[in-house]
Amino acid sequence: MSRLLTKVLALISIFMLLGVFLVWLTESGRPVEPSSKEKINFVVNKGENFSQIAKNLKNQNLIRSPIHFKLVVIFSGRVKKIQAGSFTLSPSMNPLTISKILTKGRSDQRVTIVEGLRQEEIGEFLIKQGFDIQLRTWAKEIETQRLEGKLFPDTYFFSPSAGLGNILQVINRNFQRKVAEGLRVEIERADLTLEEVLTLASIVEREASRDEDRLLISGILLKRWQSGWLLQADATVQYAVASLKCGPFGKVSCDWWPKKLTQGDLKVWSPYNTYQVQGLPPTPICNPGLSSIKAVLHPQNSPYRYYLSDHNGEIYYAKTIEEHQANIQNYLLR
Repeated sequence: MSRLLTKVLALISIFMLLGVFLVWLTESGRPVEPSSKEKINFVVNKGENFSQIAKNLKNQNLIRSPIHFKLVVIFSGRVKKIQAGSFTLSPSMNPLTISKILTKGRSDQRVTIVEGLRQEEIGEFLIKQGFDIQLRTWAKEIETQRLEGKLFPDTYFFSPSAGLGNILQVINRNFQRKVAEGLRVEIERADLTLEEVLTLASIVEREASRDEDRLLISGILLKRWQSGWLLQADATVQYAVASLKCGPFGKVSCDWWPKKLTQGDLKVWSPYNTYQVQGLPPTPICNPGLSSIKAVLHPQNSPYRYYLSDHNGEIYYAKTIEEHQANIQNYLLR
């Protein structure tokens, strides 16, 4: 009798658990807000894993349960079909509908932000791509949030209707994943703050175009900075001069990187002019790419303390001020 009772109780427990599971399955499969008319631009970044996508959907209030969503995708055979890109979703959609859109319904615009641009240049570029952004509002937002240096150069997918807030959100998420979190251990080992890394990397980005030069220049700049020397980086003067000429919020098609600097330019007062002000500029001068950031984290040690770039972009290094002066005579004044 006790065995029979045990089996009956076991069956009852199984049916109860099954009932609870079915209730959970039904509830989790419902839209978050069935009557919602809200449209949300949801972005799947390249390389983002399945679990992170489900978590992001939950965080943006588009699904009730990441586990349920993953089950839907797995049993519908769509795990490997989810695409990177921008998708228009709504809290009124159920998980099955969302999974179908993520595999078939991409409605994005591909945009590539290149390395070494100031925030004003990126704003101008996005406007030319057709996004509804006001340059003054864009510049104010970047300044308020201190995002210069963090507009990470990469290929992005934006909804054609994406506004300033959404665009910055997508870029920031990518920056956090690839730099702030992705390189966190390396930044700590370098004994630098994130802001210091980005500021140095922004100078390296504008001063060098080849990886081997980035590594050497990074080492020289760190050596000069840590020795209390003036950095004397032309790129910082270009930034200072352009900022003064173009105004606090920029002008469309301004010459943001004047190639010919005069002796007067080198003496202009600005906290960004490293010929006049000791230490690092107050913020990055551009938005550096991964190569320049990594060059700052892994600089090449060398006997050089000076460098210059000729009119063709070739860089010459010197150990002493006498060698540097000779390079100026040979490659800039001849």
